[in-house]
Amino acid sequence: MAARLLATTARRLAMPAAAALTATTAAACDSKKEDRLEALERRVAALEPRKTNPTDHWASDLLAADVLFSEHQIEQMVGSLATQISRDYAGRDVVIVGLMDGVFMFLADLSRKIDTQHQLDFISASSYGLGTVSSGNVRIKKDADTALAGKHVLLVDEICDSGRTLASLKLLISQRNAASVKTCVLLDKVSRRQADIRPDYVGAVCPDEFVVGYGMDWGGKLRSLPFVGVVRRELYES
Repeated sequence: MAARLLATTARRLAMPAAAALTATTAAACDSKKEDRLEALERRVAALEPRKTNPTDHWASDLLAADVLFSEHQIEQMVGSLATQISRDYAGRDVVIVGLMDGVFMFLADLSRKIDTQHQLDFISASSYGLGTVSSGNVRIKKDADTALAGKHVLLVDEICDSGRTLASLKLLISQRNAASVKTCVLLDKVSRRQADIRPDYVGAVCPDEFVVGYGMDWGGKLRSLPFVGVVRRELYES
């Protein structure tokens, strides 16, 4: 078959078989180059940054029109908190304890920006579940692995709502003879407070809205949004 193709090409182009072989090979190479270029263009297109405007985002049908806190604003808040914490805990034996599950994004970014040595640990207490109101019943599901006695402990949560969980955990860790216990939250929903607690480090005050993104979820969904958005009220209010 290859011989017939070569002969046919030579007859059509009125050229020797050797020249026809060269032309056929060159055409095949050009075709392969075009295929490689097209594949490269597809790969580059796939690397284009994703838009974070909820009107263009896959979650737009669940969110209100405006982004409450953008990626850039969150980055600035985290940087400011890390600077304060680094200054206050310089030279101290500090354990930063994150409240699972929603804190993972915030704590990862915060920990990398804190320039003083620290340990990381996690506690899992009662969660928000599918509802939009905290239960207030604190139940430890996963305790810290680190012995906290004599340590300076910083409790970190993504948001302080009723404050019941954070206040109860602060008291619990104090009773374990920690050297000190402070609290840090990215967002403080002051208007919802039901416990006597004021976080020591706050990124921003949050309005009384149901917020999702940057680790915060609605029934386990929307945690991965890179910004903080507001769920449309008509979706959870009857």
